Amino acid sequence: MTQDGFAGAERIGATIDVLADTLLGADATYYPAGSLTAFDRTAHPSAEALFGLRIGPGGPGLLTVRGLGTVVEAGTARTSAGAEAPTAELFARYGGKDVYGLPVEAVSAEQVAVPVRPEPAESWMRPEFPAAVARFAAERPVAVPEELATGAGVEVRLVVPSVFHPLTVRGDRQARAGHLAEVAEELYAGARAPRRQDWSVLTGLLAQPAAAAGVVYAGVAALQTDGRRSRASLVVSLAQSPRQISELSAELADQRPQAEVWTVLIPAGPTAVLVESRIAPVPPLLLPVGQPAGEPDVADNTVSSVLQAFLPLPDGLSVLTVQLGTAQADDWELYAAAFAEILASIQLGWDGTRAALPQIPAQQPVAQQPAQPPVAQAPAAPQPAPLPPVAAPPVPAMPTVPPTVPAPAPERPKGTLVNIPPADFNPFAPPAPAPAAEAPAGDAPAPGKGVRVNVPPPDFNPFAAPAPAPVTAPAAAAAAPQPVAQPAVADPFGTVTTQQKADPFGTVTSGQPTAPARIPAPTPPPAAPPAAARPAPGKGVKVNVPPPDFNPFAPPAPAAETPAEDAPTPGKGVKVNVPPPDFNPFAAPAPPPVAAAPAPAAEPEPPAYNPFG
Repeated sequence: MTQDGFAGAERIGATIDVLADTLLGADATYYPAGSLTAFDRTAHPSAEALFGLRIGPGGPGLLTVRGLGTVVEAGTARTSAGAEAPTAELFARYGGKDVYGLPVEAVSAEQVAVPVRPEPAESWMRPEFPAAVARFAAERPVAVPEELATGAGVEVRLVVPSVFHPLTVRGDRQARAGHLAEVAEELYAGARAPRRQDWSVLTGLLAQPAAAAGVVYAGVAALQTDGRRSRASLVVSLAQSPRQISELSAELADQRPQAEVWTVLIPAGPTAVLVESRIAPVPPLLLPVGQPAGEPDVADNTVSSVLQAFLPLPDGLSVLTVQLGTAQADDWELYAAAFAEILASIQLGWDGTRAALPQIPAQQPVAQQPAQPPVAQAPAAPQPAPLPPVAAPPVPAMPTVPPTVPAPAPERPKGTLVNIPPADFNPFAPPAPAPAAEAPAGDAPAPGKGVRVNVPPPDFNPFAAPAPAPVTAPAAAAAAPQPVAQPAVADPFGTVTTQQKADPFGTVTSGQPTAPARIPAPTPPPAAPPAAARPAPGKGVKVNVPPPDFNPFAPPAPAAETPAEDAPTPGKGVKVNVPPPDFNPFAAPAPPPVAAAPAPAAEPEPPAYNPFG
């Protein structure tokens, strides 16, 4: 009926319309029409985020959400393997022997296959384009597809009202047989078992043709509206059609002159929607059952009003089709409103990769035409002979000199390498007893204590100018005066140097004589504890030490009265004396200052010589 893979899905929809109109009689279960329209699905928390729902990849591809409906999942990267009809499993379940007189081995999909053709009726007999779908003709924003992982292709999710009973699901034959048996029990709750068997077996025959047509969902609804029975079918499929929306709409309108084709803009993107009537003959297998008394001609065919939407997917090769059909024309607006809600619920996901278009066979090379003879022309006026070209003097090529990149200057060391004490070093622990073994020689590090380093003297000035280089001439060394031997100076670290002059770095020149170390005489213990030495004036500057809870990022406190000289500033710490750079904490306390003796009175100046007396 149509081009590409649309015809297979349309035949599945027409077959469901025929089966529903023929088999679902008075003994079937019909649900109230409010079950189709009573729910406000747009207010559900997951209505705008269908991709946030977890649908198992190994399940039937459906997820029923309370208050929302049945979420259907489909994807272009999924391979639709051939599905076999679970006929044997259903016969074993119900214990039947035949269906409408056909034994198990004779039942096949050809028994229910129906051809589909458009109804060649007048335009006034065609169903009207529903207002619920026409509202999508207005401009509206289009949702951006969800970002998927590379290789996922295009994923589609949409919401179907729960009153539609799914007839095609993913899974093996046993899973499909169990699902169809559950649907038969819902549709024939008060009927006998043979009716459930006939319905489940005949609808199970659609498994293989539906998979071949790319059908991802097929369902049927049975409603009670205004005291009459009403039925509808719904089919969702994926097909390959590398056409833009404008080309697709024009082709549908050209091939189906009896249909009304619109181009609308649903939230998922531009979509072509058509409305038409279709006629399908009832299979001979079902004619004895579906033929009503007194109307044999009417029962031979089923006329359905159909709504069908075509949505090109962003990969540029696939098209999503959604079609709804009903044989009850009086309920056209009821089902059209549900069809509009289904279109509004479509959400797409895409990995950003456009599918490769089918290769077009290369065209045959066109045969070359024979060369035409040249047309004789009048001789042109004689032109003066052109002047010989003047050779330009060669321009010497400029030598290419590679740019010279200066080598980076070696970075001068910024200090002297020292050993950092280990993590468990305790500077306040008492000194460890000297080991019985021989003391390490030279600068060998003590076990676990680091390596000895040179400590600068108290008067060491790191900012002083470098000392002049020493004179290396032997004559100058001989002429230099020898330093006078000085007594050994006590070292606060307990070491005694044997040099003539204390060297803070512990070096000894070979040209200097060494004097034996002098051991100072033992000092008697003091009779009374020494008095605390007063700080020498000018030996420190008072600064404020912040308290433990001081917050440097807190806003400044309001100005208070000027505190006394030694009073601590509120919340800022206590003033202490900071020692100057040349302060030696290990030097002997300075002697108290001796009061200066009064100066003797000056002698009177002798009288000057006065010649006048």
